Amino acid sequence: MQIVSIKDWYTAGDVFNADAVLQGWVGREAESKRKGFFGLRLTGDTFWVDRSGWDDFMAYEEKVNSTFRRYNLVALCTYCMEKCTADDVLDVCCHHQFALARRQGDWELLESASLKIAKEQLQRQNTDLESRVDARTHELNQALKARDEFLAMLGHELRNPLAPILNAAELIRSRTPSDSPLAGSAAVLGRQVRHMTRLVNDLLDVGCVTQGQLRLELKAASLADVMEQALEISRPLIDQRGHSLSVTLPGRHVAVDADPVRLAQVFDNLLHNAAKYTPDGGAVSMAAVVSQGTVEVTVSDNGAGIPEAMLASIFELFTQLPRSLDRSDGGLGIGLTLAKHITEMHNGKVQAWSDGPGKGSRFKVVLPLAGPARGPDTDAPAAGAAAACRRILIVDDNEDANRSLAELLQMAGHEVAMAFDGMQGLEAARAFMPDVILLDIGLPGMDGYEVARQLRADPRGASTRVVALTGYDQGSDLKQAKEAGFDAHLLKPARLDEILRLLADVPVRSLH
Repeated sequence: MQIVSIKDWYTAGDVFNADAVLQGWVGREAESKRKGFFGLRLTGDTFWVDRSGWDDFMAYEEKVNSTFRRYNLVALCTYCMEKCTADDVLDVCCHHQFALARRQGDWELLESASLKIAKEQLQRQNTDLESRVDARTHELNQALKARDEFLAMLGHELRNPLAPILNAAELIRSRTPSDSPLAGSAAVLGRQVRHMTRLVNDLLDVGCVTQGQLRLELKAASLADVMEQALEISRPLIDQRGHSLSVTLPGRHVAVDADPVRLAQVFDNLLHNAAKYTPDGGAVSMAAVVSQGTVEVTVSDNGAGIPEAMLASIFELFTQLPRSLDRSDGGLGIGLTLAKHITEMHNGKVQAWSDGPGKGSRFKVVLPLAGPARGPDTDAPAAGAAAACRRILIVDDNEDANRSLAELLQMAGHEVAMAFDGMQGLEAARAFMPDVILLDIGLPGMDGYEVARQLRADPRGASTRVVALTGYDQGSDLKQAKEAGFDAHLLKPARLDEILRLLADVPVRSLH
């Protein structure tokens, strides 16, 4: 702060020189900036202005407005109403965009006409902009809603036909001697359905990831169990390619805070890539090492390797290694992107190494350790319960999927009833009294959500295990299913071993 007298500043040498005063303010502003300030604020009064010099002072005020806007200068001038006439007030207001006047203790804002016009124009523009933003926001929300509905429909429509094909392949395999040509055909069907399922799931999952819609259900999970789940999924491709497989599992007590299904997807994607990009008869390994509060899982192979120039971008969406026109390795360049995003959602990281083309590759997933994995539930079924007969009701409007799954479950020793729409499902549930209901969501008429709600409203269905067996798997679908009363959610086409494991978990107390 600096105080300058009027005599030394405005009327130096008993002469008021507007240009000299203005140049002085500009110089002080520059000095303030050199000292680290943003600009200069000045305050003064006008009691010293003589009536004979009023016109010169108004000319000075006009220069002030044109000069100050080019610098970081803010000025507050005080005029005494007792010394100003009505014409003086008008002069001041004409040379300033606004003024504050106090009469008898009350303050009043006086605005210039140009300021009022500018404010009105700004208000109209703001109103117009807000209206356009609201309209655009509504359009975007409608587009997002349409996109989500399309993705849900796409998943349902693409997955639904795969379920009866997979079931039919399993039926052929189960009823055909292993040395029969039909057994080989069934194996081809099974492999190709699994391949199609992976492509569909990856496409829909990467959409959820890029839109921030992928959700995890975290719990303390045994890492060994998660790795074994991934091995079970990827083992058919590894065996098909004739690779040797080396696995080092951690102790069962080693746990991570994880969504077991999603984390298994990470390891499965890495194993799948290792098997796919390694020539037949190669070597694939997966090993876990615990170290200082973290666990490292490394998937290695001696296959195609990764060019050094691609290591930095290998996890980017749609990135793929150079390949021939026949694209015999297949894939969409999505799996590693998903692996990276899901790992990071688990507060972990994934890295890739390779010594170059033809020298194999290594992918390391690093995850923080959690407390001990949760042990088995006290009411879990006994070892022999897995083979016990369950009464199962399948409700699915896809007749091929319904009948083929019913036949598979009957072959596994279960008692099965079928229904092909929501109303039939409710009637069959009351008459059949099933232990488990495998319920499709996209049913004609009454959808699966409403069927589940009505089942839960009936005391007779309170203890029935209701499982969604569906092609819908968006985050909103899972939330709706839980709210409607579903106990579990299986995505089509579900493997028979998945379904049998779920059936084995039905508590013994609910068996007939």
